[in-house]
Amino acid sequence: MTVFTIAALLLTCSAASTPAANPIFDHVIVISVDGLRPDAIDGPEDGALPGFTRLLHGPHTMQARSDADCTVTLPNHVSMVTSRPVGGPSGHGWTENADPPAARNGGTLCKNHGAYVTSMFDVAHDHGLKTAIVATKNKFALLSQSFDENEGAPDQDGDDDGKDKVDLFCTAGTSRMARDVATGWFAAHPKRSLLFLHFAAPDVAGHGFGWDMTSGSRYRAAVREVDGELTALAAMIDADPALRGHVAIVLTADHGGGVPLRTHSDCKASENFIVPLLIWLGADTAPAELVALNSDRRAVLPASEYVGNDTIPRPIRNAEVGNVAMQLLGLPAIPGSVANAKQDLQLIAPAATKGAP
Repeated sequence: MTVFTIAALLLTCSAASTPAANPIFDHVIVISVDGLRPDAIDGPEDGALPGFTRLLHGPHTMQARSDADCTVTLPNHVSMVTSRPVGGPSGHGWTENADPPAARNGGTLCKNHGAYVTSMFDVAHDHGLKTAIVATKNKFALLSQSFDENEGAPDQDGDDDGKDKVDLFCTAGTSRMARDVATGWFAAHPKRSLLFLHFAAPDVAGHGFGWDMTSGSRYRAAVREVDGELTALAAMIDADPALRGHVAIVLTADHGGGVPLRTHSDCKASENFIVPLLIWLGADTAPAELVALNSDRRAVLPASEYVGNDTIPRPIRNAEVGNVAMQLLGLPAIPGSVANAKQDLQLIAPAATKGAP
């Protein structure tokens, strides 16, 4: 969706409206599709991507952004689960993108930052939910190490659910394996839960063959691979009465790619910093542009325009998803977070005020 279309949609979000309450769900799945550029799911091949197309039936934008100073994998994923920027006084401080050292050698967010960095897993687990991370890169061990029974913070809310904030951590070798583990997770935890699910295939293809957007490219094939797993995941939810209507999905990416051709290191290139953000609210609803819905509280910018993390108002960034997940679960914001810390990202179109033109 172009910025001009967004500008037109702003006319539907005038002051003559009242805020709508965001719904609450029993389960939230936060999905990161590593290296996913928005134009890979918002173009001529849309019809061939039923999984992504399904998730577009709800609030979404193709103009969300990664961290302004860092367009690489692990720092942006830490931002997603902590709702903090990478750097600065309010940042989480993790800048490395390799497999982390062991916890005893500094491989935790707390040891690196000098103080505990609270995550969405802390909030969910301390409120009695089950939590899981299913990733397709080994470097996500950083999250398991940072929030396990040795490094996790004491439970400060209600019953003592322990220091281990992640009930399941799994590194899967393929997209199919990751989805299979996710499906099994829901079978074993039918009550309330938070699942973080990561698919690496588009990033792997981009690094190997370039972020080639032409039909039939390796990159396009990798996006279709992930789409197949999204389709199967949605079918599983549809088929289970205990899940149908009770699961929300929040999908984004850590970065795009293609500048330079086989990487994404230039943080000021829009091909690298623009990412999708799709929020599926338990059922297929009318698509709604998130930038337009939040024009009174988030920046409205051309997709090609780079702005820093300290820009006010802030544009919608992938770091918001941790607190979006908390919103959807009816839980408080992540302590110490910055992105969507007020949990004010509007997901439902405002209702027109009576008598408005």
